[in-house]
Amino acid sequence: MKTLSNIRASLLLGCVFFTLACSTPPAPPEAQKAESLTQELWRAGASFYDERSYILFKQELKAGQAHLACENSKFGWFRNYGAVQIEFRKILKRGEDLLLKIQELKSSKSKFYADQADALTAHVVHLKQMTNYFNENGAVRKSLAQAEIKLAVLEKLIGNEHYEPAGECLSDAQDCIRQAEQSMAGVLSRYMDRKELGRWRKWADETISESRTEGTVAVIVNKLERKLTIYKKGMIVASFDIALGRYGLSDKLYSGDEATPEGKYQITKRIPGGSFYKALLINYPNEDDAQAFALAKKKGLVPAHAGIGSFIEIHGGGKDNLTKGCVGLEDRDMDIVYKWAEVGTPVTIVGAISSENTILSEVKKFGKNG
Repeated sequence: MKTLSNIRASLLLGCVFFTLACSTPPAPPEAQKAESLTQELWRAGASFYDERSYILFKQELKAGQAHLACENSKFGWFRNYGAVQIEFRKILKRGEDLLLKIQELKSSKSKFYADQADALTAHVVHLKQMTNYFNENGAVRKSLAQAEIKLAVLEKLIGNEHYEPAGECLSDAQDCIRQAEQSMAGVLSRYMDRKELGRWRKWADETISESRTEGTVAVIVNKLERKLTIYKKGMIVASFDIALGRYGLSDKLYSGDEATPEGKYQITKRIPGGSFYKALLINYPNEDDAQAFALAKKKGLVPAHAGIGSFIEIHGGGKDNLTKGCVGLEDRDMDIVYKWAEVGTPVTIVGAISSENTILSEVKKFGKNG
């Protein structure tokens, strides 16, 4: 009977322990959430974006975990997680606020760099369109191509939230675009020179005035605008798009420079058929050209064995083909010019007539921005 009583007592004691164990309060779920939040903050780069707050969060978490461990070391029925839970709620609040701050900062950085990239991309497109106005665009297009590569890398960096290298890449792209603008301004600098513009305008005005006074035909070639315009009695009768040489915007100095001459000329020969369809030969070099050549050679601007050159024509063959210094037209346009022009018809070739045109206005902006 005594043995049976002992067994019953043991069973009763076990039930008591079991009941007490079952009544042990669960650990606060905030502790596990705080641990998971630590990983989120690490992945978000908290140590980079706000190291001080991140260190403080980890210190508070470590203290909270120590308090939790201390509470867990007690027998179940003695555990009280109330204070620990309040502590972990504060820790969670600090961590969540920090995570939100980092997310907002990233979003702001992402928008900033994306907006900058979009603006630069649009500017590159605009500059590339402007290079269609002139052939001396090798350096410009090279810089723009480099800018496009930098912008492509920048887009990937933004997508991967690598903002520090994104800033460097943005700066590199801006430098490439600045170099393109400087190269463009260098080629077109004399087109913004008031003295040059005044000289070209004077030539054009004199030619048009003579056409009006004498009732004759005259031709004006505007290199910057890439236009050939026919006048009769001082009035425009036709205008066509043209092609120039590889360095057509430069004034011709010597044979082989592939530049298109500037000055007041006349047609000396009509050629009804040839390598470039119909052609009109002008009297280049004239006396002014010879003087400019001699001066350039004296200054060392002309290769030692180079001559002054000749055989500058207005010819067919297409306005999209590079010439060697001549003025090219579509064959159908050349037919019309050929009908109007005779031997002796004045042909005045100018760089530009007015500074009030799209390309020069844009170049002036580059100068102001620089």
